[in-house]
Amino acid sequence: MRAKFFSILLFFIGFLCITNDAVAATITVDDKTMAIEGNQKQNKPLLSQPIELQGPSSSRDFYYNLVDDVKQNGQQATFQIQHSELLIAPSSFTVKVDDVAVKTVPLKADLLKQTIVVNLPKEALLKGTHKITASFYGILKEGICVPPGNAGNWLRIDILSSMSAFSEESQAWALTSYPTAFLSYEGYATTVILPKQASEATLNSGYQLAAYLSEHGDTNVQIKREDAVNQVSGPIVILGAQKEFSTSLFKNVLDKINVSDDTMTLSMQELLNTDSNERVPILAVTSTNGKAIEERLSFLTESRLSGQLIGNTLAIKDLPKIDSTSDSTISFQQFGFENQTLSSQLTMTPHYYVSLPQLEANKEAVMRLVLKKSASIPDNHDDDRKLELIAYINNVPHSVDLRKLKQTTTDMYEALLPIQTNVLNQQSMTDIQFEVTGFQLEDPCETTNERYWLYIDSASSLSITKDATEPTFTLRDFPNSFHDHTLMVIPNNESMDDVKMLSMYKALMMNGKMANITLMQDKDVTEEALQKHAVIFMGDMKQLKWLSKNASQIPNSSEQLIQQGFLPEAIGQYAYMTKNFWQNTQPLLWIQSFENASIKGDFYAHLKETDSQAGAAIETKEGQFVVAVDQNVNNTDVKTDKKGEISLVLIAEFIGLIIVIAVILYVILRKRKKNQVQQ
Repeated sequence: MRAKFFSILLFFIGFLCITNDAVAATITVDDKTMAIEGNQKQNKPLLSQPIELQGPSSSRDFYYNLVDDVKQNGQQATFQIQHSELLIAPSSFTVKVDDVAVKTVPLKADLLKQTIVVNLPKEALLKGTHKITASFYGILKEGICVPPGNAGNWLRIDILSSMSAFSEESQAWALTSYPTAFLSYEGYATTVILPKQASEATLNSGYQLAAYLSEHGDTNVQIKREDAVNQVSGPIVILGAQKEFSTSLFKNVLDKINVSDDTMTLSMQELLNTDSNERVPILAVTSTNGKAIEERLSFLTESRLSGQLIGNTLAIKDLPKIDSTSDSTISFQQFGFENQTLSSQLTMTPHYYVSLPQLEANKEAVMRLVLKKSASIPDNHDDDRKLELIAYINNVPHSVDLRKLKQTTTDMYEALLPIQTNVLNQQSMTDIQFEVTGFQLEDPCETTNERYWLYIDSASSLSITKDATEPTFTLRDFPNSFHDHTLMVIPNNESMDDVKMLSMYKALMMNGKMANITLMQDKDVTEEALQKHAVIFMGDMKQLKWLSKNASQIPNSSEQLIQQGFLPEAIGQYAYMTKNFWQNTQPLLWIQSFENASIKGDFYAHLKETDSQAGAAIETKEGQFVVAVDQNVNNTDVKTDKKGEISLVLIAEFIGLIIVIAVILYVILRKRKKNQVQQ
């Protein structure tokens, strides 16, 4: 007990938590200083893509979490549904809140689309996690027998379905509200505010935090400099060293916070607009210098750390140690897979996507599945039903016989599924989906009470083996090859396009994890740093001296761009990827924007999604994404050498041929002369 006490004490000493449990401070402004748009009754989308429920019965659960009790004020859940025209009474759609039925509506052929509005009861607004269940029960017209899962018996929940954004209504904001209170959704966007003259360390931290919140929210956060903010439509994050800010409003917010050297201080406050009476939370992330924030920012981008936030003010010096995950074993949790239960009512999971590096061809990866199964699933082959779990990897099926599972504990099972690396290499974002078969009877008009189910645990994992040979790099390797240690080089004293930088940082995230990035101006870069990192150069080559030194190895002239299949006049942004010029095991990426090209598409998202083995790509001024057709434009010297080698071979062959002909002629002439002498 004493040892446990001292371990907890040491944790908090190392953690250096200085907390203040008082109510968050309120900062009042009028709308001329800072206007707050929107209101706290904005609706939040329930889903990111339509959900189809299959008959005769099926359901889907939606979860939400409240950090505090919420006052009842007309909060609702709204479902936009449409269904098959074959349905007849008593087909129905039922909504339950925390497993209590709240509303049931009939489904009829003369009303195929409906809007179902459910008022949330008082119990659903208490602090904690709550569940909303949408259930479908479908009966078809007489004489029509449709097997379960057939397209004739269905109900679709459309993407416009929503629920009240009530999690902020309590106005009892604290650090425990992070990150939930700072995730953006349509009509309610978080704004990350940076100093006008920010250090590279502050910029790096700001871009990383904005990318993290954007990745986990429904929409991107806004990122703005302090002198360009006059209105917001949601929560605010102010990030930077105290001395970096110059605007009176933000200096006033930060000057009230006590900071110490070598600490990152977090402070939760609120902004009240006196004209509209709207209020939003403010999270201040500050220190005496930007480097202190950069070194400790993982506390806000790593869920295992941010879950420990307490109070309204917290100073962090030493980060608690967390287990580092293996880059060769990827847990399902890392790409957002939550525990799933498949049954006769729900036979298929959603699609999940995981970013993997290019793997050595013709090798084997292993998927380890941790499972629980229904006791009614037979363990022998006497039953004719084929009971399988099918894992679709990039749409290639891989089967597991559910009657041959290996039991690991009293009720858990394990299945090891070999996967050829060639299948994983098909796409840069590997698509994973699971389906069970044999859980439904084949006779469409026969019913049964038996219930088969299979539980897939999120502790399941995918193990890969990286290629040990010297790698070659193409766009297929973005962003995987830049995840561990990346040096991002920007021009000296240039104002960065924060929107583009946010898009780049978000693209560099992999499986929900932030890349390890160091941001540096060109003048501060050393050759030693270039030798230790994967490198990304952002900007005009003329402003990047280290890149300019290797200009001969980079296709950048109009002629070379044309050879790659690009029309120079149409290029808005250009990306070129190759080996790092200062070492052979890491990649180099150069991104250049042409002549103030406007952002029409998401260039970096396209780079992340491309499966092309090309080394270059562009975004046209109209927003089209195009990859290179010629990957060897910059290998002119190599081609020349090969031509030289071919010429020498031809000369040698020609000389050899002459010698052979001479020998043959010599033999013929000698024989002829001998015959003449004999005669």
